[in-house]
Amino acid sequence: MEHRGYLSEEERNERSELAKVVHREPFLQGSMVKRAAKCGKNNCWCAKAEKGHVSCYLSIRIGLKRKMVYIPQSCEKQVREWVMTYRQINKRIAKVSKYCLGRIK
Repeated sequence: MEHRGYLSEEERNERSELAKVVHREPFLQGSMVKRAAKCGKNNCWCAKAEKGHVSCYLSIRIGLKRKMVYIPQSCEKQVREWVMTYRQINKRIAKVSKYCLGRIK
C-alpha cells in the first residue's frame, strides 16, 4: 500500500478512528431481541397468562441460518454495548468505502 499522505485529512481521521475502535473495544454482529416465552412449569404464573417470561437474546446470522443466543440479564448491558460498537464500526467502514469509491471515479 502507498503512503497515507495521498489520503484526504478526513479519510485519514476516519481510518484512524476505525482502527482505534476495532483494536480497543469488543464488538458483536447481531441484534438484541426481547422474547416472551412460557417456562413450562404447571404452577407458574405464566401457565395461565397470555405471554410468558421476557428474556433477552442476541439474533445472529450464521451462514444462511438465523440463530438466537440467550443473553443472561447480568450481561445484557455489556452485550448491547458490543452490538452498538459493531454498528459504529459498520458506519465508519461505509464512510471509508465512500472515500475509496471517490478515488475510482
